[in-house]
Amino acid sequence: MAKLVHDVQKRQHRERSQVNDRKRLGFLEKHKDYQKRSRDYHKKQTTLQYLKSKVKQHNPDEYYHGMSKARLGRDGLMVKSRHGDDANESSLSNDQVKLLKSQDVNYIRTLRLNEDSKINKLKSQLKFESQGNHKVFVDDKTQLETFDPLKFFNTTSDLINRKENRLSMEQLSSLESQEIIRNPLLDLKKKQRKSLKLSNNVKRHIERSSDLLSLENKMNYNNELLKNGPKKKIVKNGVRTFKWKKQRKR
Repeated sequence: MAKLVHDVQKRQHRERSQVNDRKRLGFLEKHKDYQKRSRDYHKKQTTLQYLKSKVKQHNPDEYYHGMSKARLGRDGLMVKSRHGDDANESSLSNDQVKLLKSQDVNYIRTLRLNEDSKINKLKSQLKFESQGNHKVFVDDKTQLETFDPLKFFNTTSDLINRKENRLSMEQLSSLESQEIIRNPLLDLKKKQRKSLKLSNNVKRHIERSSDLLSLENKMNYNNELLKNGPKKKIVKNGVRTFKWKKQRKR
């Protein structure tokens, strides 16, 4: 008869969590966490030892074929040339580089045109408030002293200071919704906040469009430098420009 060893519930040994008195110290590291951290540490140490040994064994005078096509860049790193007979298959020709850069310029131009269309669309929605004062001319001094703006404009005291859309009493009474009568100042502030938000949005799109335009001009300038033909560099007031020699074209 087989023993019922596997049917007996075994006691589970669980690791404790961080005690309340040491909660300020953060997460309590378990043994499995320590193992992962240890393996990662030893792996990095082994990599560093290997790299140190490669540096010690490196001979700076040793020749290799990449030396003839390599040069130091502005950041001090080795840069391999794309030109020459020994260039690898992944290198690009000068015509391919110009084609890729022209595609980049087209992409930047498309983004700029999209920004311009957004600006025109938002400007059509943006309505600026009128400026200035409403002047009323009277015939004599008596009318000036007895002048009542509420009676003259036939409106309420809440709408008298509006420079535009000043509704009369007949227009207010014909409205089905009386919200503008109950709280006209709240409605005016709401419109002002909406207009301010819209104007800030237009400003951001204008700034992005100008940045894209400057980037497009710079990329066009660099593409012009890739063209063939003798050119002369001219530096004037710290600005570098190039002038190509005139050639007769058939």
